[in-house]
Amino acid sequence: MKILLNTVRWDLKRTILSKRFLFAVLGLSLVTIVTMFDEISSFQRGITSIAYIRVIIGYLDFYIIYLLFAAIPGTTLFCADWDNRFIRFSVVRCSKSKYAASKVIACFFSAIGVVFMSEWMTIFTLRRWFPFFEPSYEIEYGLYSLFAERDKIFGYFMVKILCKAFCAGFLCVFALWLSTKIINVFVTLAAPLLSYYLISIISYAFRIPPVFQIDNLSKGNVNINNDPSLSFLFTILIFTFASIIFGSWFVRSSNRRIENG
Repeated sequence: MKILLNTVRWDLKRTILSKRFLFAVLGLSLVTIVTMFDEISSFQRGITSIAYIRVIIGYLDFYIIYLLFAAIPGTTLFCADWDNRFIRFSVVRCSKSKYAASKVIACFFSAIGVVFMSEWMTIFTLRRWFPFFEPSYEIEYGLYSLFAERDKIFGYFMVKILCKAFCAGFLCVFALWLSTKIINVFVTLAAPLLSYYLISIISYAFRIPPVFQIDNLSKGNVNINNDPSLSFLFTILIFTFASIIFGSWFVRSSNRRIENG
């Protein structure tokens, strides 16, 4: 266990405490604000709100670009180690399984961290021009209408951001697994975004129930028995469970890659 914890600590330093992580956080926030500039400039100060702007962002084509930035710190760990032959040295220090498990943990949490920090950075940047909440604007809060108050709006932001962040965590772990099949940095970075599109298309084509559709899950629009807590927990558990599945597949797949060279 101590060896695993040390390996995880090292991989977290490579991801969360890295220039790539900082670039991803700042880049995602900047791209969001720049892309929304025309819409933001058209709003009159004091009339709209950040809560309203966030709803608008969810309908724009660039919305899932966050998956590309979330992939930057952790999804290419295996590719990088394989290309520079560092992987052999790492496996000798711990073991194949511990090495792989550490990569999964670092990838998952670095992706969540990018989205979480970037979203809050964007919110507080927009606060220079707009209030967090404006009751005169009728926003469809749906199941989370209990947060539709000035002193509770941060709860609404937190729920939506975490749903989005855990979606990024899951898809980045999927990309990490894919990197053992196709060892290419560009394919790995693009995998979360492309897989989101593919999963969405398959869901609509096969009429998957709305509670299991990735678009609803990632945007926090799932409704389980009209219970906000249960709905949020369901969303987080779905993404976590899916991450565990692909994480275990990555462990097995990377072990085979290392054994077979």
